[in-house]
Amino acid sequence: MLPPAAPFPSPDRPTAHAVRRVREAMLRLVHPAEARISPDGATVAVTAMGPDHTRIVLTPATERSSAGDAVSAADDGTTWRHTPRWLPDSRTLLHVAHPDEAGEPGEAGEPGRHPHLALLDTVTGAVRTLLRAPGEVEDLLLSDDGTRALLLTADDGAERDGMSLGLPVRLGPAPDPERFAPGLGLRRLHLADLATGALREVGPEGLTVWNAAWRGGDLAVATVSEDTLPSGYYEARLAAVDLTTRAARTLYVPEGQLTAPAIDAEGRHAAVVEGISIVAGRPVVVDLTTGEATHRAGPEDVTWLEFASPGTPGGSGAPALWHAGWDGFGSRVGRTPAGGGTEASWSCPVTLTGSHFTPALSLSADGRTAAAVLDAPGRPAEAVVAATHGPDAWRWRPVTSLNEGLRIGGLRTTVTAWDSPDGTPVHGLLLEGDGPSPAGPRPLAVLLHGGPSWLWTSAHAPGDVLGLAPALAAAGYLVLLPNPRGSSGRGLDFARAVVGDVGGRDLEDVLCGVRHLVAAGRADGDRVAVLGHSYGGHLAALAAARTDLFRAAVVVSAPTDWSSFRDTSNIGGGYDDAYRIHPARERSAVAAEGGSGTPTLIIHGAEDRVTPVGQAHQLYRSLRRAGRAPAELCVYPQEGHEFTDPARVLDAAARAEAWLARHLPFDGTGTRTGTHTDMDTGSVTRAGTGTGTGTPEGGDGP
Repeated sequence: MLPPAAPFPSPDRPTAHAVRRVREAMLRLVHPAEARISPDGATVAVTAMGPDHTRIVLTPATERSSAGDAVSAADDGTTWRHTPRWLPDSRTLLHVAHPDEAGEPGEAGEPGRHPHLALLDTVTGAVRTLLRAPGEVEDLLLSDDGTRALLLTADDGAERDGMSLGLPVRLGPAPDPERFAPGLGLRRLHLADLATGALREVGPEGLTVWNAAWRGGDLAVATVSEDTLPSGYYEARLAAVDLTTRAARTLYVPEGQLTAPAIDAEGRHAAVVEGISIVAGRPVVVDLTTGEATHRAGPEDVTWLEFASPGTPGGSGAPALWHAGWDGFGSRVGRTPAGGGTEASWSCPVTLTGSHFTPALSLSADGRTAAAVLDAPGRPAEAVVAATHGPDAWRWRPVTSLNEGLRIGGLRTTVTAWDSPDGTPVHGLLLEGDGPSPAGPRPLAVLLHGGPSWLWTSAHAPGDVLGLAPALAAAGYLVLLPNPRGSSGRGLDFARAVVGDVGGRDLEDVLCGVRHLVAAGRADGDRVAVLGHSYGGHLAALAAARTDLFRAAVVVSAPTDWSSFRDTSNIGGGYDDAYRIHPARERSAVAAEGGSGTPTLIIHGAEDRVTPVGQAHQLYRSLRRAGRAPAELCVYPQEGHEFTDPARVLDAAARAEAWLARHLPFDGTGTRTGTHTDMDTGSVTRAGTGTGTGTPEGGDGP
């Protein structure tokens, strides 16, 4: 019989103070979620997500504005404004507004449960509300002539995936009882006339639409499925949708999953990305007349596509195809001719993102200027612009200073590499305090990202796993962020390498990374902890159960029993089929064995619909029955797959740090924390295999 768990300790240790300080600073950061450049290339509209408010910031594309400059004159602090879309006049901005109708924030902290479509005159600041959207607006597409908009909306009660909190859409109070039946929770297409505000549904009847592309007229392309749950996303197909008749014609049935559809201005070609799970993959181009589908050779890990407009550089004849995606720990942007040929691409060692926090660009009408959001070590995320041609091509310049004075300093990011037993090279990031390294090996915290087709990138403050990576590094831990097999950034074959082998070679890649750092004298083999979120939590739980390599484990929002997951998760039957997780029980953490027992803290949101809280209870009970090591479960009310309430985020981070402190003898002594790295001198360094140290890495960062 195990003794009762010790009470939650008071944060009177240096490591606890450092973790809280960094996590509080991270919560104060403003996240530029999207940067849209005007057609004339003169102005950038930025969705700025602050700690308690989301607004649209306008800034000239030729200079840098601070956090308080050029904000919409209509911003009164109570209406959240986001998803900006420029009209052709480069003056009027179509956007989504969430009014605070009830005077208080709505569900999941979102004020105003009924979104509106509005037009902002960026010169006068005047706003004209057009219409009340019939559902949560998940995408907003504008016709090339600026007269109509296509809204992708989710019905009240529609289920969201793990990237969107794992909570259902709520346009009003939570229903009592909540009803589940076929056909509920659809995602639909609606066409809006911007002159009259008239709105009509135009999407395919009986199908849910996951994402869409449209340039105007009666033709759109979309990824669709019969299943309204996010599990249906895993079996979605590409379809041409007639917006007049609402008929859908299948264009392409993939082997994996689809995202980022695009359509050219003439309506002759469509394109889509085919990948796996959280999609990054290869472009597929479809001739809309013949139905012929061509897999485009060259680009890998693509997350965004857009056809070049006629007359733009590279756009003569069949339109060129712009693309952006992951590349190692950074990003890659480029163009390929629609008919094939040599790819022109540029790699950037930092992260360039768009509206879905994946690599994406916004282009001016002539295609000569691009805008994005850049995130890098030592540089909080800001909107940036770059020329796409000429001697200064892809040299990114910041145009906002939303986080001036709020950067998370005192950290150094390096790249390390090792080989798995079968010879596969694996890469990871190391985070540590930027002061002098103490003599001898360090306590090591290994943080595992979700997905698995996600990745750790060269970012200012990596946010997965409760945002603990920079916090633990500042507290004196050596932090390893590995990208094992299954991760993005190394091509689709690397991402698919875990299909039929989850918890196999990917886990071995992680374990080899730990052994590599211990053998190199960087990490203390007696003071190693593993932490993971979502699929990373699954790997962390497996590592804790199968091995004696770790002294503590923290499992956050994880699937722990693939059998019950299939029948209870809103992605069950889609996700597990995509990764061929069969037989399910043998690959589940609740059935894992081999080690003598690792103290395990389980953290979960009570409202998580992606990995339902029952998964956490199953793991906790299996660990308690085994009785080999301490186990503890903390369930947070009103939280989903990702935590959003600041107080709960801080509490969960504090409990994770305390768990590590309880089971790893470490107090942070000898490590300098709390210093700041200047935004203009922070850099990524690259290490040779087996070293973990190196020289500054080049690139066109700001």
